[in-house]
Amino acid sequence: MPNNDYTLCRVSAADGGAHLILTVECTEAGVTQREKLSVLTSRLPAMPKTGSITPETLSFYREEAAVAAAITAGMRILGAGGSSGRALRQKLRQRGASAAAAAAATEALADLGYLREEEGAVREAERGMAKLWGNRRILMDLRAKGYEKEAEAAAMARLSCEDEVARCATLITRRRMFPGSGDALSKTVAALMRYGYAMPEIKKALSRTAAKRFDHA
Repeated sequence: MPNNDYTLCRVSAADGGAHLILTVECTEAGVTQREKLSVLTSRLPAMPKTGSITPETLSFYREEAAVAAAITAGMRILGAGGSSGRALRQKLRQRGASAAAAAAATEALADLGYLREEEGAVREAERGMAKLWGNRRILMDLRAKGYEKEAEAAAMARLSCEDEVARCATLITRRRMFPGSGDALSKTVAALMRYGYAMPEIKKALSRTAAKRFDHA
């Protein structure tokens, strides 16, 4: 069998010491190649020392490099907007991270305070309100994006501060969804329900808009 050999040739600091660049020389089946791995200093149990290393140690450094890359990608994702932990893991997988690296990166970002699910859920709820969605649709959207119960509760608290009936009335006015009767009324109600409004809110909103139209007539 060929004699494999792995040597950590150089350790250099980057990003003010936040990262370490490990230069490894790998000899396998008589072929020697060099590999550079960027790892997070804070995640290492000890400072790497140059010299011969075991295959297990090399595997560990490679895994840590994958996690470091996923953390960097995760910070860019979170910088663009809030996210749930599940959604962040999915986005990292889509960017080429392994399942293990995506999970470890998500956990690390949560521990560092970058992944704030409750704040993200509130922002998502506010986006839904801006689209004139009803509370039901907003909550369904949050669940589809993987937000946990605590984050959902924070969003519910934010929604409770708003007048859902007024939002529904605004939607009716902006979309000129003024109903007549019979089939026309049924279609309007169905459309409002697709926006996430329940019947009690729809009835009140229709009454408000009808009253305003009457006052301006």
